[in-house]
Amino acid sequence: MARCPFGTQRTRRFIPWASIAIPGAGWLLFGLYPSLATIGYSFTRYSGLPGTPLNFCGLCNYSAAFTSLSSVVGDAVRVTLIYVVGATVLQTAAGLGLALLLNRPGRSYAVYRAVIFMPQIFSVAVVGAIFALMFDPYSGPVQKVVDGLFGVTSAFLGSSSLALPLVILVNVWMFSGYTMLIYIAGLRNIPPSVYEAAAMDGAGRLRVFRHVTWPLLAPATTVTVFLTAMGTLGEYALIMVLTGGNFGTKTLGLYMYQSAFGGDSQLGYGSMLAMLQFFLTVVIGGGLLFTLRRREISL
Repeated sequence: MARCPFGTQRTRRFIPWASIAIPGAGWLLFGLYPSLATIGYSFTRYSGLPGTPLNFCGLCNYSAAFTSLSSVVGDAVRVTLIYVVGATVLQTAAGLGLALLLNRPGRSYAVYRAVIFMPQIFSVAVVGAIFALMFDPYSGPVQKVVDGLFGVTSAFLGSSSLALPLVILVNVWMFSGYTMLIYIAGLRNIPPSVYEAAAMDGAGRLRVFRHVTWPLLAPATTVTVFLTAMGTLGEYALIMVLTGGNFGTKTLGLYMYQSAFGGDSQLGYGSMLAMLQFFLTVVIGGGLLFTLRRREISL
């Protein structure tokens, strides 16, 4: 029997099935099962502690979320939406501006792009520790600069009016490099002949960007806005490190984490919040894709 690169002709037919068996088993064990378990736990008063009963209660968690705890859940949803909108808009604008500035040949620009992308690879704990020290209201460098320029003091991450905007800015600083790379890829896919035709028509830089560059970047904008919005919808780690969810920064993702795994763990109630977050993600993600795809077609 003739030999094949990967076994004999008889055994080769089983290689594709064997190659997907382990990933498939991993998905069933670590993907599908936890998702189904979350749905089931959302109908219980399960604390999550080993040996405790499930205490099936039907829609009790959902009822509590929309009655006695409606103000807490509503405030978490409101903060989440502000966080998503702010981070998405600022990160998209920052990424586009950096892409337009650094989309040039040369090693120096490659170094600049690498430096700007570098925060993406930092862990959330490192980023949170850095900015917690920077915004320290007693000895942080930001406080010293503000005090020296304006003669005022601020609690920064301990201020109810500044904490959420500062967390949004830290998020933008951390992930705008990734957005920049997406826009650079989009810019490099634009044919040079389009710009040559615009130059022959006497179009200036502003008109070229408005009528040529920006419309042709529609696919990159769709990817950027969708990924940023979906990522920030479930964000909780950065907020937990910076503020612990205090001072008006508790998003739905952080509320879910604290409810399910906090000191007074209620895995059943946390699972219900996870289902609420999933519904919110589907609605917002579907709406964004529908709107942005229609924009691509119209352009």
